[in-house]
Amino acid sequence: MNGRRRLLVASVISIQNFSFVYPSCQYCFSKLILDSNRFNCLKCGCTGEAKDANYRYRLSLKVADTNELFDITVFGSSLDPFFGVTAGSLH
Repeated sequence: MNGRRRLLVASVISIQNFSFVYPSCQYCFSKLILDSNRFNCLKCGCTGEAKDANYRYRLSLKVADTNELFDITVFGSSLDPFFGVTAGSLH
């Protein structure tokens, strides 16, 4: 990512993933490994009880403008207004 922002006016062609909510580490936002009682973050080593896991949105889309197709992934709380609730509440 180069740090520059651009406005893209496009149409959503398809949603690329069926699961758009995932358990995430509260420190590094990586996907957690859940078992029946515990969670574990492979990236930073955070552990805890599965019932206390945080959840985040991850929505992957295929979009098209007038000339090109793009794969776009939107993460986190930026999707709260779209869904009307936090990912944890939706889960």
